Amino acid sequence: MSQESNTPKPDGQSSSAEDKALVDSGQWSKKSIPTPPSAVAPPSYKKTASQTQRWKWLLPLILLTLGIGLLAGKFWGEQQAAKSVESTQSTSTEPTTNTEALAGATQDASEAAPPQKPVLTVEIITPQQSVVENALSADGTIAPKDVATVFGKVNGVTIERVLVNEGDRVKQGQVLAVFDTDAMQQQRSQAQADLAEAATRLELAKADAERVIPLLEIDAVSQQEVDRYVATANQAAASVEAAKARLNNQTLSLNNAQVIAPVSGIISEKSANVGSMPGQAPLFTIIENGTLEWQAQVDPNKLGEINVGTPVKVSLPNDKSVMGQVSRIAPTAEKGSRQVSVFATLADSPLTRAGMYQRGTFMLGQEGKQVLPVSAIVTEDGYDYVMLVNRDQDANGNTIYRIKKEKVSLGERRGDQVVVSKPLPNNVAVVRQGGSFLSDGDIVRVADLESAENGAEAKPQAG
Repeated sequence: MSQESNTPKPDGQSSSAEDKALVDSGQWSKKSIPTPPSAVAPPSYKKTASQTQRWKWLLPLILLTLGIGLLAGKFWGEQQAAKSVESTQSTSTEPTTNTEALAGATQDASEAAPPQKPVLTVEIITPQQSVVENALSADGTIAPKDVATVFGKVNGVTIERVLVNEGDRVKQGQVLAVFDTDAMQQQRSQAQADLAEAATRLELAKADAERVIPLLEIDAVSQQEVDRYVATANQAAASVEAAKARLNNQTLSLNNAQVIAPVSGIISEKSANVGSMPGQAPLFTIIENGTLEWQAQVDPNKLGEINVGTPVKVSLPNDKSVMGQVSRIAPTAEKGSRQVSVFATLADSPLTRAGMYQRGTFMLGQEGKQVLPVSAIVTEDGYDYVMLVNRDQDANGNTIYRIKKEKVSLGERRGDQVVVSKPLPNNVAVVRQGGSFLSDGDIVRVADLESAENGAEAKPQAG
């Protein structure tokens, strides 16, 4: 640069060279520069020119730095990808080593696993054999075996007294009721008087005939007259017989004024009332000897197991029962139900009443069957189960006792025991009670295990 450019210009003048340089850089134009009032240049003009010179070399430096950073990032990413591929290949080339290490870790974990704890302490038993009755159950009605109906034997007479009621036990010949006998006694008295009168006329007629008959031999009277006297005597005798019949009839009516029990038994029905006049209905119905029978309806397919003499047991209210014996079997089946009626005579019992509809059992003999306590049965969803106890080992080789849930088929319940229809093995160990708190696979502790293994109780089998 020449010395002329460094020499300050007079006020009001500007350097044409500097102006040209600023115009060329695009920072301002000649037209935008106001004419200063003095020859001295403003300070802002100098600062703007300095900043413009600085950006000329700073911008390329920034662009170079960005380029170097992009190249360095790309190189680092390629190195990381290569390392990842190398690591994958190294892993795939050594599978046996990793598997063996995993197996060793699993074995160590198994050896270190804690033993399983029992969820409950249980008592075990074995199924028992018991002699039970082979029975056939049926429904039936209790009814009188034989009945006697008692009618009034007099007509047109009211009842004066009734001496018995339903349920009374009576004896044969006992007076049950009495009719009003006042009119009958008067009629009997009249019949007695008529008989006496007829007897008197008979005596007179006989006497007359006896006086006339000898006169016929001396022809004092005619045969016709003798026949008339004899006929009058015979008529008088007939009147006597008629009077006797009327008297006997009145006597019989008077005797029938008392209603007498024809058989011994129990009064089951009574229609006689004081002041009533008997009609066509019976005055009393008597269960002969008080004997009742159970009339059961039985399936014909099961009838072959029942015979005359087979004992029966009929249930009564309040957990009572009465024994009986088959007395007869109907020869034909009922038309509607196709069932056969079987009649069993029952023993005397104050709890039995005619008309009761009760369930009974035919006792068909004894039979040995397997039984379990009712407490050992667990019922779920309509099915019956027992909880079996089996001996097992855990992962550490320790002896444990594991529950196995077994479905069973049950028969009739007898007291606190129930019959097992499909028997279990005799040596199985069954949880006596509390099975409802257990689930299949549970671990339990067996009470009195030492005595159980010595044979005092059931011994759990190896699962």
